[in-house]
Amino acid sequence: MSGAEAFRQAIDQIFAAGFFLSGLDYPKLCYYLYDFDAANAGPGQRIAQCILSFAEERRALYHAVIQVEAGVEYLFEQVFLTRNVATPVYGRDPAGQPTVVGQREESQTLPSRLEFDEMVAHLWQQGIRFGLNRAVIDDCLAQRKVGRFLIACPQPPVPGVDAGVQEKTAAIRRDDHPRKLSGGRVDLTQFQNRYPQIKANTALLMKTPSVPSRPGRGLDGCVIPIAAPRDFDLATLAGEGTEVREMEGQEFIVAVRDGFLSIDGETNLIAIVDKIVNREGVSVRTTGDLALQGDEYEEHGEVQERRIVTGKNLTLCNDVYGTVRSTGGRILLKQNLVGGAALNDDGPIGVEGMVSNAQVRAERGDITIQRAENALVIGRQVRIAEASRCVIVADEVDIDSAMGCAIAARSVRIARVGARASQETAISILLPDLSAFAARQDWLEKRQQEGAQKTATAQQAVAALMGDETVKRYVGLAARLKKGELQLSAEQQAGWKRLSEQAAPKLKQLNQLNAMLKALQDEQADFRGQVGALAEERNDAISGIRCRLEELSGETVVRSLIRPLNAPALASLPLEQLRTRLRAADDQTKELFSDSSGCFTWQYSARFASP
Repeated sequence: MSGAEAFRQAIDQIFAAGFFLSGLDYPKLCYYLYDFDAANAGPGQRIAQCILSFAEERRALYHAVIQVEAGVEYLFEQVFLTRNVATPVYGRDPAGQPTVVGQREESQTLPSRLEFDEMVAHLWQQGIRFGLNRAVIDDCLAQRKVGRFLIACPQPPVPGVDAGVQEKTAAIRRDDHPRKLSGGRVDLTQFQNRYPQIKANTALLMKTPSVPSRPGRGLDGCVIPIAAPRDFDLATLAGEGTEVREMEGQEFIVAVRDGFLSIDGETNLIAIVDKIVNREGVSVRTTGDLALQGDEYEEHGEVQERRIVTGKNLTLCNDVYGTVRSTGGRILLKQNLVGGAALNDDGPIGVEGMVSNAQVRAERGDITIQRAENALVIGRQVRIAEASRCVIVADEVDIDSAMGCAIAARSVRIARVGARASQETAISILLPDLSAFAARQDWLEKRQQEGAQKTATAQQAVAALMGDETVKRYVGLAARLKKGELQLSAEQQAGWKRLSEQAAPKLKQLNQLNAMLKALQDEQADFRGQVGALAEERNDAISGIRCRLEELSGETVVRSLIRPLNAPALASLPLEQLRTRLRAADDQTKELFSDSSGCFTWQYSARFASP
């Protein structure tokens, strides 16, 4: 035999020729029929005691099986075997005694029983070549049960398990529970951990290997096929910032740098990126309010009303109806800001679309807007292509078209300016309050005069002490002794000691006066430095103040505005108060220009400064 196929042919020939296997080991028979591999065969094994003829009268005891959904059933019943038996014929011998005088054949029907080994051969011929339940059959035969019993079932295929992935850290899971605050409170507007942060060398996913499927086998011995489990290359899931590593015989996707988890819903790539990218928008349903820890955030969906996004460098690719706030990076809005706010604590803001009924604040940064309508804009430098009915406060303002706006700045350039819906454009040129400079300068000059008087008095006292005879003698002798020009005898040393004692109080006073003079000179030098710095600061405060209106197409008024030092900053005023302040004419303002056509150029000059 070369294998299972050859063995099946041999068994089929045995049963077809009218023989059966006596003393059969059915599991071994099935093994050699279907699983035997001659190339890997071990020692030979006995599957039956012998091969016997399957007599015709015994074959007649077995009948056909009954096909059912679960397999096949067999009707067990009492069986009888009819045989022709030679019966002796009795007579009498000559002596009259009974004796056998002959024999005759008689037909006898006797109870019989089925045999498992014969049933295997019988069922083989009926196409049942696998799956017999010997325990059930033996039980029915031993107890001579009567009835239908399920005697054979096909072996169902066992499905395999597809290769998959197993999460190895809870850090990759979003936590959309309400954010927990100190004191046991919760913030219902924020999620606990919307964008997981991952540390380098963190194992993210482990590949779970596939488990092979096992085909089934029908009652006819044929294979019942089943699809093989699916497998994949783990590297196809490893995106930017990750790599596949083999550890302890398993494959893992491991983060190779710190960053934020990003999973592409279309490609299933898992990546660790420097910036957070969200495509679902910001709303109560999707993200809640966001307080971002990373440096970069990119949003492709809308930011809904009353939602707040706080981070560092923020890029919003869709319309914003809520509030975006940077703690010191940049804000870039690629679409529109409507009814919301863009706030930056320390950095620039750019809006490539329109700002409508909203506010943009970057008091320590630059602002660039394509179009603004009925907006509040406060920044260090403001550049707007088209502004209508806006309130703008900045150090420098550069606008291509301004209609019906209220503007306050140190430097203003507007290419085209006019009114909108009967509302003039009011421009306030912010002038410094120089009273503080004057007060500081007066104080410094007074201190310089006082220092000069103290210096003169101290110098006079020094001159008087230096003219004293005792001091003069001591100073002269001390100089000669120091140079080695004079050697003292014992008597002269006693006199030198008396002279030193007499001059000591005056020398001490002289040293004190010299120290005072040094301190006064240092103080005067410091005052001179402060006066110079104050002058530079004053020049900086009044430099760069200008206004240039290139074309007037409607009512426009330009005023200078000096805010008292103790007055609140314009940027801190509520919107309505700010609008009123910029359009009011009072003792803090001075009209520089008012017209509806032409152009206007003005530069701050010394005549506006305090004398």
